[in-house]
Amino acid sequence: MSINSIKILVVMIFLSFSLSMSAQVIFVQNENQLKSAVNSASPGDTIVVKEGNFDTDGSVTIRNNGTAEAPIVIMAETMNGTNLVNESYFDFRKCSYITISGFTFSSTDVTAVKLQASHHIRITNNIFRINETESVKWILVGGIWDDPNALSHDNKIDHNIFENKTQPGNFITIDGTPDPTYISSQRDTIEYNYFRNNNPRAENEKESIRVGWSELSASSGNTVIQYNLFEDCNGDPEVISVKTCDNIVRYNTFIRCQGTVCLRHGNRSVVHGNFFLGEEVTGTGGIRLYGDDHLIFNNYFEGLTGTTWDAPLTLTNGDYDGGTNYSKHWRIKRAKIVFNTLVNNTNGIEIGYSNNGKYSKPPQDVVISNNIISGNKNDLVKIISTPASMTWQNNIMFATGTASLGTNFSQEEAKLVDPLLVWEENIYRISDVSPAIDSASGEWSYVVDDMDGQLRDGTPDIGADEFSTLEIVNKLLTPEDVGPVEKKPTSFSENSGVASKSFLLRGNYPNPFNNSTKIAFVLNQTSNVTVKIYNILGKKIATLLEKKLTNGEYVVTWNASGESSGIYFVKVLADEKFYTHRLIYLK
Repeated sequence: MSINSIKILVVMIFLSFSLSMSAQVIFVQNENQLKSAVNSASPGDTIVVKEGNFDTDGSVTIRNNGTAEAPIVIMAETMNGTNLVNESYFDFRKCSYITISGFTFSSTDVTAVKLQASHHIRITNNIFRINETESVKWILVGGIWDDPNALSHDNKIDHNIFENKTQPGNFITIDGTPDPTYISSQRDTIEYNYFRNNNPRAENEKESIRVGWSELSASSGNTVIQYNLFEDCNGDPEVISVKTCDNIVRYNTFIRCQGTVCLRHGNRSVVHGNFFLGEEVTGTGGIRLYGDDHLIFNNYFEGLTGTTWDAPLTLTNGDYDGGTNYSKHWRIKRAKIVFNTLVNNTNGIEIGYSNNGKYSKPPQDVVISNNIISGNKNDLVKIISTPASMTWQNNIMFATGTASLGTNFSQEEAKLVDPLLVWEENIYRISDVSPAIDSASGEWSYVVDDMDGQLRDGTPDIGADEFSTLEIVNKLLTPEDVGPVEKKPTSFSENSGVASKSFLLRGNYPNPFNNSTKIAFVLNQTSNVTVKIYNILGKKIATLLEKKLTNGEYVVTWNASGESSGIYFVKVLADEKFYTHRLIYLK
């Protein structure tokens, strides 16, 4: 090693040591102390806010930054024991690597957390119950109104409760930069949240989550919405409205939601592994889409009653072929709708609604393959306007009671047989004698598992479910699976620290991934940590890390370019315990 290299190494060690030594726990007992603390905090600092009601009389404005190795943490003394009231809110402006955790937001008519041109901000373990008398967005992620180049990115909103919305606006809004750049916030993640009671219905602008807006729709947001539970979210015909490109909506559960996941603008989004349960409530829906090259697979639809805009799978006509008129409904092109299960819905797949002749451009080059569609009412497939070059391939359709197919299919397009479903774990799955087993056809490289997260074998089954004895990884979510994660309370003392022996394996991103992925974890005490990769057969593929680490957030990269596509597992040994997570590698 050269003298210069040794000097650089010594400096890096010194800086790292200095940073860890300078980090402190700051306890605040009133609003003025809170405002002072957040603006003087250094990387690695933890600000602990005393229990009780806090009225900050407007914004707590934050302008400083943590680092990836030493984020700033702003947390309540006890989980949800600190209540923000009246016009209290947090305003992050060009900030990074800050976590806000454990608060209850009961403010009135304000955006509770606003991220302006900020990145790597984490909003976690909070409860949002905003008092509303007018339209308000509860969390807003975007740019700065007068700076078209100031962009937000890589933020996370997780393990929160959002409940009892009564006025227009969204629980969460992902926005972007203003004219003339119009770039969406990038790579934000919304996961493990509990959204409930968004009532009553408004005609528009009351989506539970809105990703982008019309002028951002040519921008790639790469937003991931996963592992969230939505109950009685009825405020808008679009429960989730997606208006940018290249987003993922997966592994969510929707119960009694009167509306759809709507790919309203933008192209190339993926919706998979979601559960839509209507419980026969009027107007409950599934997925509606517009635009180019969307992938819809492994979704489960049951007990939905919606029609027209809100059918389980809705493919209306469009009134535009794509371009710069962002108020239009873009024609659907080249969507792939495969390996889904629709059972006991009032309606099935509805295609070509023209909105009383206003929409004249039918879906084009859509593929509908390897789905199970079973029902006892109305048409399993309702074709209102003839689609252009639609391909039906190898579906199973089973009409009982007063139901009908709705159109004619060849044997290659649809098998008219009983799928022989059985009731297990509160949903319908295929039985061991189902004709769906080993009957799928076509090449679908992105369909590597099923709705349960179980690996599909070399001859996959038709529908969202693969008959399997493997462990169920993805399941119907309940309130116990989402929302705040209880943590040990912090003692409120000037001499006390924040004590926790927990380890959190956050998972990997992206997932599925192509060639490389980042594995993230949080360590809350010094520990010997080992990170290893195993294949589906249990063979060790790689050792990524063997090192003693202090507390902090860590990211380890795995480059899998030399491996085959498939399921892998990361196994982490920390604090003398093992933690595992499933990785999906797609070349």
